[in-house]
Amino acid sequence: KTPPWVIPTETVRIFSKVPGVFKNVNDFRISPFNQTLHYGYGVFEGIRAYKAEQGPHIFKARRHFERLKNSAEKMNMQMPYSVQELINYAYELVERNDMSEAYIRPLVFMDKNMTLKAQDADKPNFLMTCWKWTKYYHSNHLKIMVSSWRRPHPKTMPVDIKATGNYINSILASREAHQNGYDDALLLDVEGYIASGPGASFFMEKKGQLIVPPLNNIFPGITRSTLIDIAKQMGIDVIERNFGIEEAIEADGAFFTGTATEVAGIESINGHKLKLNWEDTIGHLLHNRYKRIVSGKDTNFLEYF
Repeated sequence: KTPPWVIPTETVRIFSKVPGVFKNVNDFRISPFNQTLHYGYGVFEGIRAYKAEQGPHIFKARRHFERLKNSAEKMNMQMPYSVQELINYAYELVERNDMSEAYIRPLVFMDKNMTLKAQDADKPNFLMTCWKWTKYYHSNHLKIMVSSWRRPHPKTMPVDIKATGNYINSILASREAHQNGYDDALLLDVEGYIASGPGASFFMEKKGQLIVPPLNNIFPGITRSTLIDIAKQMGIDVIERNFGIEEAIEADGAFFTGTATEVAGIESINGHKLKLNWEDTIGHLLHNRYKRIVSGKDTNFLEYF
């Protein structure tokens, strides 16, 4: 007999998969037996559109949707649309919502399947939403703590893709930090080296140089690579190497970067105030330059626009 809390299968209807169909978010009906919901078998992206002279501009749209496609392929999912189709749908979505700036969230997810088998991975569902999200962090003077949670080892899960299940680790770290009175967390990898924030890359400043964790055990952020390129073009040395908590605490400055985060300054780690004020750091300089680039105002970096 069907338990009373389970919706009978015949009453469950997944929304239309017809290409180009847009529906109000309140009209979606997704199966309670959804494999992505139960087991985290799905992939997503985080993308931003910025207000520019010619209208909303989606920053590095092709790079983001290529990464989404790569994430899906590594999870053995077959993307239902091409990268160019996804770019077109993203622009149409922002236009239909009459937004000049927006955060865009595409999601590839599965139908009902209460097993651990990747059934129908060649026919996943695709959902894309957008909303106004001006700032992720409340300030550029973040107080962060080193989390007791560690980033997963690359042999346990592919750490270079945005799989939905991977972010349980991030939620646990952020919650721990908030419960202890901090703005957010800083996570180590399994070997004890600094890895990243819960949803952002970590940069450290020392003696006029930027030092960032190498890509072996961390997510390859698009904003991370953009900031590295911009810094190098500005004549700032960027070194990719492993380092631990003790070195980070003694840094001149530090910041998080990410599509949602953009560039957010860090004031202290585990209660230890960093040496420079945010306004005197390389991070602050890059923050201002990045904002000009994504809005198309910095003609010296138009290749990033």
